[in-house]
Amino acid sequence: MRRLPQAATRNAVVAGSLQVFTSTDESVKGRGCQFLMSGLGQIDAGYNSAQDRILLRITNTAGEEYRLWLTRRFCLSMLGDFKVKVSSYRLPAEGVDESSADSSVAVAGSAGAATVMQADILQELVASQQDFRQAFRPGEQFPLGEQGELVKRVDLTPNGKSAGTHALSFQSVQGQALTIAVTPELLNSIFEVIERVTQQADWGLVTTAARTAKSATLQ
Repeated sequence: MRRLPQAATRNAVVAGSLQVFTSTDESVKGRGCQFLMSGLGQIDAGYNSAQDRILLRITNTAGEEYRLWLTRRFCLSMLGDFKVKVSSYRLPAEGVDESSADSSVAVAGSAGAATVMQADILQELVASQQDFRQAFRPGEQFPLGEQGELVKRVDLTPNGKSAGTHALSFQSVQGQALTIAVTPELLNSIFEVIERVTQQADWGLVTTAARTAKSATLQ
């Protein structure tokens, strides 16, 4: 399998202007902890050929950096069934086909083909308006540890933060969870960033970003 140099497998999104992250970290009872992000800084993804995994790095305006490891198997699920099922929430509220949206649990239902197509078109439009040359600025503190956490599950709670702003949660095998608030635009950007790196990793996954995976950094 062809491997690209690590420097060529980096993608980052700068989303500070969205200003949708207002919560602070808090502990939860039971195994592990849940981290609710404060003001979002950047989202970066890079392929690690030694581990054959993607390292997702998310920073906030407080200088914290959250590191998450994504396997090929996880990306296949996230960019496949999960992405299709949450397609209604990748569109602005006025663009959602109510008959295809599950208002309680996004991952429980499947979006219609037209909704999926509209969401993919919006993802491409959002990507076309981004600057992929922005350099990633690392954080100074690492709530999940500098080594990062291996992700086993991703969930989306529709309107989990406010109307039109959903709660995207990554859960690790170690029992940690990271929850961030996402607008449809940011949710599409996150899919785009991860998809670009899976293409560069040469994993053979079919994704929306397959036709545009040429750039290095997304702003």
